[in-house]
Amino acid sequence: MPKLVQGIWPALCTPFDEGLELAPGRVAPLVRHLVDAGSDGFFITGGTGEGRQMSVAERRRMCETVTRDVAGQVPVVFHVGGTTTEDAVLLASEAGALGADAVASVAPANQPNDLAAAVRHYAAIGGVSEVPFYVYWLARDVDGQVSPGQFLEAMDSVPNFAGIKFTDPNFFVFQQLVDLAGGRLNAITGPDEMCVAGFVMGSDGAIGSTYNIMPRMFLRMYDAFRNGRIQEAMALQVQANRVIALLISVGVLAGIKKMLEWRGVPVGPPRPPTARLSAEEEDRLRTGLEALDFDVV
Repeated sequence: MPKLVQGIWPALCTPFDEGLELAPGRVAPLVRHLVDAGSDGFFITGGTGEGRQMSVAERRRMCETVTRDVAGQVPVVFHVGGTTTEDAVLLASEAGALGADAVASVAPANQPNDLAAAVRHYAAIGGVSEVPFYVYWLARDVDGQVSPGQFLEAMDSVPNFAGIKFTDPNFFVFQQLVDLAGGRLNAITGPDEMCVAGFVMGSDGAIGSTYNIMPRMFLRMYDAFRNGRIQEAMALQVQANRVIALLISVGVLAGIKKMLEWRGVPVGPPRPPTARLSAEEEDRLRTGLEALDFDVV
């Protein structure tokens, strides 16, 4: 079976209005902007998509809006985890009807670093889903005593388990997961700043926050890597990382949303507890981008 997640996928920002209410009307311009850039798919209501700050009803609305506006041009993975297992199961049971091509979830919020609890959580989600299920592997949630082999063995009991979105700098563990799975795992990396490294270690695709504002750069990076132009891919990674370092200095999500606004694709501010950019941070971001000769608009 072909692997669903391949290439470069923005972890789509969730648009809000200035009052921090969900703004479905702002989804279509964002989707069009990123599809026109060549994006290979979308991952929605994860960390970048502020899923933990959204109600079940809002996440449902976001999923149906994105899939409607995408209209089958690219696949969509709906992240349903982040709050309770019950909420995740409810959303997963509806995901296929909402138009999602797959679902994903982080480990249970109340029992991180516990593989047995995570497998129960994942099995409950995968068991009700009509579409493939992906684990969203976050470094802070991982049981450090569990080997890649033990993880894969435990996941054999999870219905519809198809792959992992690996957001963790430990690429040795990632490579072991890829190797031990023997090709049956759709392996995806998360750290934008190590995109090329992920492909070197066997990633099928990459899902990232900054792909909202640098999709073409990462698509060129992916193309260069696939076609053996490794030095070109590395040079593009260095360029991207300069922008990422600047975003880290002011606040990544707030910075990405501000940059989209500057590009004429407003998605509103982030919801608390993520802070909006101050006037000083906004000025520092714009000045820094100009110094990097990065196209603000």
